Amino acid sequence: GYYFKAYSRPEVPYMLRLGAAPGFHEGVGELIALASSQVPYLQSRGVLPADFKPDKTAFLLDDALARSVPFIYFSCGTMPHWEADIYAHNLPPDQWNARWWKYVSDFQGIEPPSPRGEEFCDAATKTHINDNPAYYYNYAFATVFKFQLHDYIARKILHQPPQSCNYADNKEVGTWLNNILKRGGTEDWRKVLKEATGEDISTRAMMDYFKPLMSWLEEQNKGRQIGWD
Repeated sequence: GYYFKAYSRPEVPYMLRLGAAPGFHEGVGELIALASSQVPYLQSRGVLPADFKPDKTAFLLDDALARSVPFIYFSCGTMPHWEADIYAHNLPPDQWNARWWKYVSDFQGIEPPSPRGEEFCDAATKTHINDNPAYYYNYAFATVFKFQLHDYIARKILHQPPQSCNYADNKEVGTWLNNILKRGGTEDWRKVLKEATGEDISTRAMMDYFKPLMSWLEEQNKGRQIGWD
């Protein structure tokens, strides 16, 4: 709602009252979800007790598995590759389901619980295939984008670690975020992002966020074969 309010103003033409890119809307929503899951924020709102001692690795692992890392492989792997085959390369309908499960296997390491023939179209169980085609890659963009915004807010404005910070009641955070949102679609998203964070689109912030978890995982997985080839 705040995104719509930010750019719904006379200075922004009606047709440009939208995000700088489709992924901006998704990314800002994901940013708020990330911010509201931070332990210091939850403590400040009374959701967690003030003396709560989090298992930092467990919280990062939940962030990674529930909202970030596996999702990237679906949103910029399985979904857009399958849609490209359908729309750009005219894949025959009698190959649709086999191709879907090939990509699910290749990108996500998942196999169907039982054989899935061409009498099924399992891709269509994802609503975006039916009612918002060729859009889903925006969620991959949004996942990367949210970490860039969050990293800047945590490090440059709050001066707190990105893995444990609190936006609540900080007017500088609100002003900075509003300056991004209020432009709507009047400027190229690359320019908006670069001016706001000093960076082009990059996974650097996402990698930094999960760096403590990565160190733990490397230790836990010593000697194990990684992957599914």
